[in-house]
Amino acid sequence: LSFDLAQGESLGVVGESGAGKSSLAIALVRLIKSEGQIVFLGQDLNQLQPKALRLMRSDFQLVFQDPFESLNPRMTVGQIIAEGLKV
Repeated sequence: LSFDLAQGESLGVVGESGAGKSSLAIALVRLIKSEGQIVFLGQDLNQLQPKALRLMRSDFQLVFQDPFESLNPRMTVGQIIAEGLKV
């Protein structure tokens, strides 16, 4: 898996159950060991010392979401979709 993000861009990962979305997120913040290379701001995260890694993690945000709990039953599908476009 390979992707590049420009400054200010965000990445959203979607997929079927078991596709590896959570594994990717956990590998990015190095909660599990990655066999590949994860480079962020020119630094290989696998080479960072614990203190530097903790500082780097503050630049990441992981959102794990229960799809049923995330929907407001008082909103129409159109209103829910429009919420995401307001960003």
